[in-house]
Amino acid sequence: MLRRLRRKKKPEGPVIPRSDFLRLKPVRNPSLGWKKNEKGEIQLLIPIRQDSVKKGVSGKVFSKLAPPPPKERKIQLDKVGSTVWELCDGSKTIKEIVDALYEKYKMMQTEAEISLNAYFQQLTKRGLVGFILPEELRERLKEETKDKDAKK
Repeated sequence: MLRRLRRKKKPEGPVIPRSDFLRLKPVRNPSLGWKKNEKGEIQLLIPIRQDSVKKGVSGKVFSKLAPPPPKERKIQLDKVGSTVWELCDGSKTIKEIVDALYEKYKMMQTEAEISLNAYFQQLTKRGLVGFILPEELRERLKEETKDKDAKK
């Protein structure tokens, strides 16, 4: 009975040291839209699959009375988040983004690194950004994953 109640642990990804984290190049998900308002803040436009939108119990009658389901979900970023989003073009490293935050917002280096780490974790979980890895880091992580799988 208790076995059914226990949740399976999600497989943990490899731990990336700080020096390697700073060399990653974040890149925006190309399937997302985004626009910048007059304040310089960015609004993300996330498409919603229409087949995932459930119809009401009353079927066709309800669908004629209710407004059509939204085609996209919107997420409003603040000023700092908007700055980071614009810098996630796949050409800048996290270190370069940290330096830009230091210059523009006078954030301490460690404060910017910690904030970016948490921010990128959220964006990654939602599938909004990915990372370009340096070749030697990619190879090392492949080896570590193979070693971990072999031990199981």
